[in-house]
Amino acid sequence: MQHRSHRYRTQYPVEMRTPAGVVMGKIADVNNHGARIERARPMLRGSKVSFNVLGRPVNGVVVWSTSDQVGIIFRPHINDDILDTLRYRRDARAGSHRGAVGFGLMEMR
Repeated sequence: MQHRSHRYRTQYPVEMRTPAGVVMGKIADVNNHGARIERARPMLRGSKVSFNVLGRPVNGVVVWSTSDQVGIIFRPHINDDILDTLRYRRDARAGSHRGAVGFGLMEMR
């Protein structure tokens, strides 16, 4: 069995371009190698998909599909900058990122 890199849970809305047209979904978990996308209609294994993350193109291939989810592998793998963006919801409130420390103080003297 091949080791799979840790997947980061997220809720990142995505508009994928596919051979069958535009498919809306939400990335549910992601790492540098691939992602699971929920609320997506079924797609054929091997279908090429693409979407943009802050204006940067991301390409992938469908490796599995169910009635409301698809798994894609990124081709080429995404870099850490794109991964970090996908880990945080694009519609989240500023300052609410997981792991952020905030004391609510302007300065400490």
